[in-house]
Amino acid sequence: MQNKHVEYKRIADGARVAVLCIHGILGTPNHFRELIPLIPEEYSVYAMVTAGHCASVNDFSKSSLKMWEESVQKAIDELLLTHEEIYIVGHSMGTLFAIEQAMKEPRVKRLFCLSIPIKVGFRLRMIPMALKIYTKKIKDDDIITLTIRECYGCVDSKNIFLYLGWIPRFLDLFKKIRETRKKLDKLETPCVAYQSSLDEMVSPRSIKILKRESKMRVETLEKSTHFYYEPTELDFLKREFIKFLS
Repeated sequence: MQNKHVEYKRIADGARVAVLCIHGILGTPNHFRELIPLIPEEYSVYAMVTAGHCASVNDFSKSSLKMWEESVQKAIDELLLTHEEIYIVGHSMGTLFAIEQAMKEPRVKRLFCLSIPIKVGFRLRMIPMALKIYTKKIKDDDIITLTIRECYGCVDSKNIFLYLGWIPRFLDLFKKIRETRKKLDKLETPCVAYQSSLDEMVSPRSIKILKRESKMRVETLEKSTHFYYEPTELDFLKREFIKFLS
């Protein structure tokens, strides 16, 4: 998979299973670059781009929750035309769409969820990291900020006022979070969640909520963040992903 902010699709002839990867808000299929090579050749894989993402600041502002949901539904419908089952891999906001699809489509058989944002909790260190990304002043040894940059799919604008258009989109996200939390206990599809203790955007309280209000298996990554996975924990994730696919 090339390191570009574009979708990736590999449809295997006669494949019974398709793996759909859904990124988070302002995200990109790059987030799954370590996992996609682990998917067997006999499976199809589609790392999609939701509406308004991997484009300009204005494109993201002009998108909406409805458009994001329609993007995911279109991908599901397309894959089900030629596949019997779908496994969904989601990150952040993408996990919310994964849960929604699993609850209404019985052919969605398994969920592999990274950083489910059931409770949002922005940490102050996000501010200097965002400024570094905006000004493009990131040191070579700042691994966490560099990783965020790689997983941030929007084309920057020098007009800072254009970013005000993002406010309604984050309100859309918060709406989706509230809707998802209300129906967590109704999810029957096998699901495993990997939550990062050092997450800059998702509150650690999400771990307790997921364990209390859902039937999913919840694993905690003690040294990882929202976008960055500490090497030993990344190795753990890869082993878990291989098991998920088997």
